[in-house]
Amino acid sequence: MRDGLHGPNVITAGDSLLLLTAVSGGEAVHLVQRNEPPEPGRGALPDHYFKLLDSEQEAVQQRYDVQALREPVWKHTTMCGRLWALMVGGDGGRLSRYREPAYAPTCRRCLTLMDRLFPAPAVDSRVPVVAQVVCDVVREHGYAEVRAVPGDQIPVLRKEIRSLLRQRTGHPVQTLVHGDLVLVVCDPLRDEEADMPAAVDAVATVLLGDSPLPAVPPERPWVISWTAWKLT
Repeated sequence: MRDGLHGPNVITAGDSLLLLTAVSGGEAVHLVQRNEPPEPGRGALPDHYFKLLDSEQEAVQQRYDVQALREPVWKHTTMCGRLWALMVGGDGGRLSRYREPAYAPTCRRCLTLMDRLFPAPAVDSRVPVVAQVVCDVVREHGYAEVRAVPGDQIPVLRKEIRSLLRQRTGHPVQTLVHGDLVLVVCDPLRDEEADMPAAVDAVATVLLGDSPLPAVPPERPWVISWTAWKLT
């Protein structure tokens, strides 16, 4: 960048640089990846932005490195597949009177796709052990709760539980998440008359999130604690 001037408004995800952009007719902040040659890319700002200068655009050129913004290195569509209008202003201030600077994406689809750019977390050695315990509990009671699961282990634990229960029972399984709680429900295996009150309370806690999780009484064998299976 030229001294004192700001370049493209980007964030880093894993090894990727992502441009923060706006689309026509929307308030969400989207993400755009760098273009892959030999296809031509586009600049962070369209060329016409600099041809008819008004006082606002002249001010932009005093704060931003225009040469860097015009460099054609970005894809023509956002990560969620939409055509984008221009970069959203960042440290150098707003680029349009209609939009404030932004420093993070808000498009949910772009955020979901961005997550895939980060390296996968190491799988904790407890995952297969806890999944097996959950499988045994669900086969007996029709549902189970796993508490205190680390956030980066929740996706792989849910996947392992669903795969194991499908193999062992042949029944569909539903997993729900609320904070560090993973709730596993297999309707075909539940004794509805015996277990319905407890199951309803657990599902309501997960779905509504309007009350803290209760203490775990010893007579609830379907409650499993992740921390109880610390392995060396």
